[in-house]
Amino acid sequence: MVKGKTTHTTQKHVEVNLSDMPQEMMEKHGELTPAIDIMFINKIPFVMTMSCNTHFSTAELIKDMKNNTLKTSIEQVILAYWARGFRIKARLVDGRFKHIQQLIEQKGILLSMW
Repeated sequence: MVKGKTTHTTQKHVEVNLSDMPQEMMEKHGELTPAIDIMFINKIPFVMTMSCNTHFSTAELIKDMKNNTLKTSIEQVILAYWARGFRIKARLVDGRFKHIQQLIEQKGILLSMW
């Protein structure tokens, strides 16, 4: 049996140009209503979002279900939408976010519970 060593090579980073959003899409879908929920995959929590019109989705791994972790995750998702030029008119969330609703709304992010 031959033993060998595998050398580690550094991979190139993927470059994303956020300013290439088609103007037609921005005119038609400039205002979004994302739905936000928590999904567990193999007992690992993720904050998932999906825009109702464009079906633009995000998934973010979270380390725990603490208030500050959930608040930070939602803020980062909203920043991702804003970075692409979208305006958020509402955020739809389920009752799991009720206990942090006030913390999030202090940042100017309004939540609509379903």
